[in-house]
Amino acid sequence: MTAYLVHHFLAASAARAPGREALVTHDPGAARLDYGAVAAAAAAVTAQLGALGVGRGDRVALLAHNGVEWVAAWFGALAAGAIAVPLNTAADPHSLIHYVGDAGARVLVVGPRLERVVAQAGDGLGPLTIACAPAAVANLARALPRATVVALAAADPEGRAAPSAGAAAPPTLIDLDPAAIIYTSGSTGRPRGAVLTHRNLVSNVSAIVDYLALGADDRVLALLPFYYVYGLSLLHMTFAAGGAVVVENRFQYPNVALDTLERERCTGVAGVPSTFAILMNRSTFGERLAGGGLAALAWLTQAGGGMSPALTRQVMAAIGGRRLYVMYGATEASARLAYLPPAELPEAVGSIGRAIPNLELTVRDPDGTPCAIDEVGELYARGSSIMAGYWNDPEETARVLGPHGYRTGDLARRDAAGRLWVVGRTRDMLKVGGHRVAAREIEDAILEHPGVHECAVIGIADELLGDRLRAYVVAREPAAGGATLSDGNELGRFLKERLPAYKIPGELVLRADLPKNESGKIMKEALRAEAAAEATTATVPGPRP
Repeated sequence: MTAYLVHHFLAASAARAPGREALVTHDPGAARLDYGAVAAAAAAVTAQLGALGVGRGDRVALLAHNGVEWVAAWFGALAAGAIAVPLNTAADPHSLIHYVGDAGARVLVVGPRLERVVAQAGDGLGPLTIACAPAAVANLARALPRATVVALAAADPEGRAAPSAGAAAPPTLIDLDPAAIIYTSGSTGRPRGAVLTHRNLVSNVSAIVDYLALGADDRVLALLPFYYVYGLSLLHMTFAAGGAVVVENRFQYPNVALDTLERERCTGVAGVPSTFAILMNRSTFGERLAGGGLAALAWLTQAGGGMSPALTRQVMAAIGGRRLYVMYGATEASARLAYLPPAELPEAVGSIGRAIPNLELTVRDPDGTPCAIDEVGELYARGSSIMAGYWNDPEETARVLGPHGYRTGDLARRDAAGRLWVVGRTRDMLKVGGHRVAAREIEDAILEHPGVHECAVIGIADELLGDRLRAYVVAREPAAGGATLSDGNELGRFLKERLPAYKIPGELVLRADLPKNESGKIMKEALRAEAAAEATTATVPGPRP
């Protein structure tokens, strides 16, 4: 079967090798499902949705942790012709009501341990259908009298649930039909629903499988949530290749996740920068690599924001000859836009590489003219994986989609070898006196300090300077490397050797942690809101060179 619709990834692999292991879960619950069982579970959801009257273009929202329920509901909804709407599992009742209402969902699939937030949302969710585990039906029915609450057909972890009677045949779809509405992380502003077609997702996955050289023997550790487009791409690419997805929802205990990585003999793992900071600074990852405990691990991928050169080199040194793919993407691009081949990484640490196959990336000045080599401009993307637009937001759609493609909002330059280097986001370009300053450049310099675990730099409005630089810094635990960060003066002396004086933050806030979303991305909007409200967190005197 040729995969031109997203659910064909599962159907084709199930047809080729129904007995091959496809999905392994440990929390919540333990399960080992082969492709035949996953396909059966998805088919049960498809039939159930058809019996509920769900048809082509109807929205089915998913609120579940990574696991059997999520995977079955995702592929089952797509095969039913619906538009799947994966939701952040950290959503509070107010946010849940907003997302369900904004998407106009007819059905909300609720996974284990998330029933409470749905019950708290109450009548605000409206008269939709709730599909949940059988044990939760009675309680949710009492809490949501306006809703129709049913047991999810795929709730059986072995995928043996019988299809619902009376279901209509799934509609005929084409690859231009919408497959999903995926809400952006909100790390740089208000979350918006990117409408991704089957063609968008299939094209992107095909390119990823190609450059990662994935095969049926690959076993991928899924630390990232599937509602996040990077996490979703892991599920898609592995199923497209016929490999196994090993779900691990316990990364708050990184060594537990590493136990799973080792025990399951995973060949690949993916993460955002904070994932790798935790692995290198707050886990036994390095020791296990050195001791040969992760012998099956062959490749690692990083996306979800720029990883500092210092952390990149730390990871490179730890993993030895294993392949590390530094990548760049966006929800609006179905996940991936660019990648740097591992062979080029030693000579180009900090680069995002080149465009993935079947996609064009250009750097343009404010007039839309292509920039010269090493000239900084805004990065645009054009290709079959770029979204159709934002759901219910024609104005923002018109702002970011134009004749040159998708405006990423990132500032970049292209070097003489054709590689791209992101220098910062347009929102993160700050004006300090008469100077334009990229927050990322400062963050990369701070992260070179051996006592720093992670950091974020923002601008505080200042009548004289324009922006006053404030750095939020999390110190590394001494046990992770022996280095400590005592105060701002020490950091100022360190930065004096790396940055001009006007780029050294005047304020330093030491924190135990930084606000992050569920996928691990630092939420600068939360820091800006905190600064605007002048939160009570004690501020250490700023760095003085």
